[in-house]
Amino acid sequence: MQLTVLGATGPIGQYVLQQALAAGHRVTALVRDAGRLPQRDEERVTVVIGDAASAADVEEAARGSQALVCALGPGKDYKSTLATRTAGPVLEAMAAAGVARLVWLSALGSGDTARRQSVVQATAAKLVMGTLMADKGIADETIARSDRDWTIALPVMFGNGPKSAHYRTIPLDGTHGRVGGRINRADVADFLLTAATSDLWVHQRIILTR
Repeated sequence: MQLTVLGATGPIGQYVLQQALAAGHRVTALVRDAGRLPQRDEERVTVVIGDAASAADVEEAARGSQALVCALGPGKDYKSTLATRTAGPVLEAMAAAGVARLVWLSALGSGDTARRQSVVQATAAKLVMGTLMADKGIADETIARSDRDWTIALPVMFGNGPKSAHYRTIPLDGTHGRVGGRINRADVADFLLTAATSDLWVHQRIILTR
């Protein structure tokens, strides 16, 4: 399968790329700096230099793919508006390139999803990442209103460790109760790749935790 990955040089995007190659897929990675991509010389990796906030750049990277995984992250910039700056261009580019399947990495605590966070994590997120989570929430709504076959991933706090595949997928809507804990970045990547290569969780926002 041909996949497009945004954020492939980031911690979760790297796991997505590694796991995709291990599974035999071909990947087009849209990056700002090819020198930061360890797999740039791999036979099944195509590198496109560009900006995920540019519809033209994303369209170039998306052409020929069956699915797009957006694993972009703000790093430690808790006032980042990356999510809202990229959501519109990504949707525009996918429509132009004829790509229907979109798997979008967000976070539990974005927008109205704070109601499902544990009290401790919700309080911490509001104090430290209020601007970031509000921005992610706006982007999530933009994705959810689109005509793409989207899935929005809502992981809890990140942990480090190998892929376990023993994690829970909890629909945001249709279930109740607060969710806390941690999930390994490698498991988040496993979910993103599984969603992108299947018809599971289409038009759903899914909480990820161990």
